[in-house]
This record gives sequence, structure tokens and C-alpha cells, in this order.
Amino acid sequence: MSSSSSSQTHRRKGGEQEEKERPRFFDAKAKAFCWQRADVVPGRHPERWRKDSAGNVVCKRFCNCHGCLCYEYDHIIPYSKGGESTAENCQILQTRVNRYKADKEWMDKKELEGFSCDIKFTDKELDIIEMAVYGDVIRPGNQCRCRTIAEMLGQVKAKSPLAACELPYKESS
Repeated sequence: MSSSSSSQTHRRKGGEQEEKERPRFFDAKAKAFCWQRADVVPGRHPERWRKDSAGNVVCKRFCNCHGCLCYEYDHIIPYSKGGESTAENCQILQTRVNRYKADKEWMDKKELEGFSCDIKFTDKELDIIEMAVYGDVIRPGNQCRCRTIAEMLGQVKAKSPLAACELPYKESS
């Protein structure tokens, strides 16, 4: 990316040019505020799961990838149209939705939903994904952790007071 794409040129008296830096990307503080402002997924840990502006469930560990649970930080008013990289101009969007939105301004929720990934995950599937990604599952009122191999083989007794999860779920017959 050239420096001209991330700065604005202003003319001074006498025709001299002065460049004012305009950051292209959101800083950590703006990203944290943006994540906190996104809708919470009911029954899920809010530091791990949120809903984007189109209502898609996304996982915090899946930033800047291309799956159905992945997301990106989006400029509500596109950067290319003068939008700033500030917390107030930031929203999380499923990566696929963000790519289709591109540099369009003010798309309504229905239009964003039309670009969303068609796959919807069940609670059971989200639990398995959370277990694989974080090593435990934290849901309000229900926390568990992964068993170690030694625990599963009966060689070690767990020191953690947190109960080991019963994942994958036992099938009821």
C-alpha cells in the first residue's frame, strides 16, 4: 500500500503541500470497543462470541479468515469515501458479508443478511467448535474443560475443579 492511499493532501498558503496521516486500519482500542458494541449471542460467552450487524454468529478467534464464523472489522462509512478508522465508524461483519458490502454506504440489515453464509450452527456444533478453539466451553451457568490424554487413560486425576465436558454429547436412546 502506498503512502498516498493512507494520507490526505492539504494545500498551504503559497501552494505548498502538507500531508496529514489518516490511518487505514482500526487500532486495538477501536477494535475492542467495536467488539463490545456488537450484539451478544444468547447463552454464549460474550468475549468469545458475538453477532455481526447482519445477525451472523462470529467467533473472536476467527478474525480475518474466510469461514462462516469468521469476521472482519468494517468501516460503516467506507474508508474510500472518507470514513475514519474510529470506534464510532466500526462494526464487525462476517468476512463474506464485508467483502460483498465493499465500499457501499448504509446498507440495511436485510441487504447484509442476503450476503451471509447459508450455514447456521446448532448449540452443539458451537460447543464443539469452542472446545476445539479454546480448550473449554464457557456458557453462563455451565462451564467445562477438555480432558487431558492422561485423564482419559486414567493415569492422572485432574487438579482443576472445573468439570470435564461430556463432548461430543452422548446420544440419547
